[in-house]
Amino acid sequence: MTTEPHDEQTEAMAQLETMMDELTKAIEADPDDADAYHRRGVAYGQMVEPQEALRDFTQVIRLRPENAEAHYNRGMAHTSLHQPLQAIDDYTETVRLDPKHLDAYNNRAASYIELRQPEQAMPDLEHALTIDANSASAYALRAMANALLGDEDQTTKDSERAASLGFDTAALEYLVMRSKQQGTPNMSENDSRN
Repeated sequence: MTTEPHDEQTEAMAQLETMMDELTKAIEADPDDADAYHRRGVAYGQMVEPQEALRDFTQVIRLRPENAEAHYNRGMAHTSLHQPLQAIDDYTETVRLDPKHLDAYNNRAASYIELRQPEQAMPDLEHALTIDANSASAYALRAMANALLGDEDQTTKDSERAASLGFDTAALEYLVMRSKQQGTPNMSENDSRN
């Protein structure tokens, strides 16, 4: 008898809910259990409940301010909530605590790209590529940043490199096209004085 995909999903959700109940009980028994907060925050992230994940990662940081992964995961929650400035703050703290955290550099660059600040993203992407010269994500993000900057040649080179490293070509084409359409803001867009 084969298991239906729906049955597997239902089983996985039931296991996740059981784990969440156990972690909540552990936190109630010991409100200073940073590991339980961290594990529950990760589970909330998997359940796509970023506000709850944010709350738990904030508790981990309160208990263990030098925990780079807690700052990184809280940055991911901010990213999910479309809060790029707060995400940048957490990714910045992550790389201060763990200077070789590749994903924090890539995600901070992505936050700058979301804010249409490609020139701010470039140093992070260059640093990411010194950590891992074969980071498909870093090349894809750099292609997007270059598209925002209007550098067609470098956009093409970075797109081709990202694809050769396994980045989904169709997704990358879409992201680059969207970056080109957005472009960098001009001064009149940012000038609220009229």
